Amino acid sequence: MVRADVYSSRHPRTIIEETAMPNATQFRTACIALTMLMGAGCGGGSEDSADAGMAAVDEDSPEYVAAQYRQGLMQVLSFKVGTLRDMAEGSIDADAAVFAEYAADAAAVAGMVREGFEGLDGSAAGTLAGTAALPDIWGNWDDFTQKAADLAAAAEAVSAGANAPGFAVSADSAGPLEPVCGNCHRSYRQR
Repeated sequence: MVRADVYSSRHPRTIIEETAMPNATQFRTACIALTMLMGAGCGGGSEDSADAGMAAVDEDSPEYVAAQYRQGLMQVLSFKVGTLRDMAEGSIDADAAVFAEYAADAAAVAGMVREGFEGLDGSAAGTLAGTAALPDIWGNWDDFTQKAADLAAAAEAVSAGANAPGFAVSADSAGPLEPVCGNCHRSYRQR
């Protein structure tokens, strides 16, 4: 059972459990939400959209598949690290067991980030609609992979600390992650 008092409002399971809807209503609501999301994703974008002027996307291309993989990883990483940071800053209740679980998850995901960029043509990967990855990633591959390794090492350090005997969440518990995310995003992510 998810405790709503431990998780930030970003935690998806909290929303369902707090509403206490009957199962049939939950199912209908989920179906409606899924249908709406699928419909929103099928639009081609208007002339005013951020995707205007972009080439049609080949959803079978390695670049598109890799972009979907990366975006999924980044969403999970953002959620997990955001919750760790919120606990460390005291904006949500700290729970050492949840912190350790989320830190382990972040470490696992951080170790997979490089996979979403390997073996791709940067000129094609950087022009996909909806991706914030800059082509400079592939032009500065050694620097990028070092930054990805720094992220993985920082996440492992946070996880190791959270699993140490006597661990208690404190203001600096998520500290090693803060600079490494920004170091990579400033260089290799569109703003």
